[in-house]
Amino acid sequence: MKFLLLIAIMSTLLLAEIGKVIVVNGEASIERDVKVIKVNNDMGLFKQDIVETGDGRLQMHFNDNSVISLGKESRFIIEEYLYVNDYNRVAATFKIEKGFVKTITGAIGKMMPELFVFETSTTKITPNGTIWSVKVDENSEEYIVNEGKITLSFNDNKERVIELNAGESMILEVGSLGANKVVKGFKKVKIAKNDKKNSKEESSLNEESVYENSVEQNNAVIIEDNNINEGTIVNEQGEIVEDPTSIDDGNNGHGNDPDGIDPSNPGKGKSK
Repeated sequence: MKFLLLIAIMSTLLLAEIGKVIVVNGEASIERDVKVIKVNNDMGLFKQDIVETGDGRLQMHFNDNSVISLGKESRFIIEEYLYVNDYNRVAATFKIEKGFVKTITGAIGKMMPELFVFETSTTKITPNGTIWSVKVDENSEEYIVNEGKITLSFNDNKERVIELNAGESMILEVGSLGANKVVKGFKKVKIAKNDKKNSKEESSLNEESVYENSVEQNNAVIIEDNNINEGTIVNEQGEIVEDPTSIDDGNNGHGNDPDGIDPSNPGKGKSK
């Protein structure tokens, strides 16, 4: 009888909503069961959804209270998600293929951080009680942590693990090794914040507000500069990257979404 009940519960979970799109601003879509659906506010989310933004930005709220925002031109895949608090069954795996993603960790990441995982083509990210973000493109991954910490491991078979703590930022240089993408080098910096704030300090995540200016200005001090596979960090002009803080720490001091959605204050009302 217990076995049949468990099967029934699992079947229900497979078909259940795992979260919602709280707010969308601009063009965004979800690929689901070979269909492409235009994203609207309050749209339900399901496991295996592929969320993609064009010129839009959106914010998602998951059942464990994780909040994930996407900037423009992003592609984000919900590979696995299970949250049954009463049965102590939790797991989440997300894939970031491109674009800007900002995350506030919910219950899964706090209860069992090793089961709350983000992946890129080169990197596995495990957040721990965090507010953090990453910008991913063909040549680099740019991380910044505002609260807590994240742990990064790579697919280069070197068993290298990097821990990024609150107030630290890092750029990974990404290159190709045969058919695979690999991390070739990284530069890790400590961010020194000053006290400059602008008038948009009180803006809310759920206000659909898009703000272009940062709340805080940042300076960076290099604390670690390392090469993997003898790679170097360079820009498109072939110059060594000296300052990886191009993503600026704004939005109430809790994030750095250059596209303007700030998941630091969920739950407030929307502005017109």
